[in-house]
Amino acid sequence: MEEEESKEAVYRNAKNKHTSLERRLQMLLKKPYLTEEEELEIKVLKKKKLFYKDIMERAREEIEKGEKD
Repeated sequence: MEEEESKEAVYRNAKNKHTSLERRLQMLLKKPYLTEEEELEIKVLKKKKLFYKDIMERAREEIEKGEKD
């Protein structure tokens, strides 16, 4: 049972980070003008969001697989 909780914790942590990155990204995208640093930050934020989305997806699949067993 502890293993399932740990997978759920991984999912929750990744989801929290993904949400936080999304908020920052939306803040930047609302600006009428972006500096070069902000444009670079947007690229980095998008890559990090994908990273955490992949973690969330893997954790969700493992949780579902564990429920079927």
